[in-house]
Amino acid sequence: MPPLPRALAVSVLALSCAVAGAQSSATFTVTATVLPSCTVVGGGTLAFGIVTPGNQSDGSVSVTAICTVGTPYTLSLDAGTGSGATMTQRRMSSGADILPYGLYRDAARTQPWGDGTAGSSTVGSTGTGLAQAFTVYGRVPSSATTTVGVYADTITVTATY
Repeated sequence: MPPLPRALAVSVLALSCAVAGAQSSATFTVTATVLPSCTVVGGGTLAFGIVTPGNQSDGSVSVTAICTVGTPYTLSLDAGTGSGATMTQRRMSSGADILPYGLYRDAARTQPWGDGTAGSSTVGSTGTGLAQAFTVYGRVPSSATTTVGVYADTITVTATY
């Protein structure tokens, strides 16, 4: 094949450079859905220590809620596993023996913390996406009398959102 004339060769070269720099664009959409959620973390053990008749015993424990930003929620405490326990009169047990105690929302131990029914209230907040800690205050009243033993109960914390 004979060589192209110089003017035609330059035009072909310019055309190939123009095509090489061409672009085409498209877009796509990115979506996500964040649903309200909460996770409750227990803080360990509420330990009253040694209980002496005639003296009240106080203790506290922390519970933590981690809820999505903007999610309103409440934390409730059940009555526990002690036989005959109620929201306002919980019971630790040692065999068949019981030791009454209460759980409260305030350090003065005047506001019972329960499940929102019959004289017991819950604690609420709005999620921040970070851990939010709440103190559960406990008291064994000075009027509590029972048999010698090691007493225990289990409380379930529930977040409603």
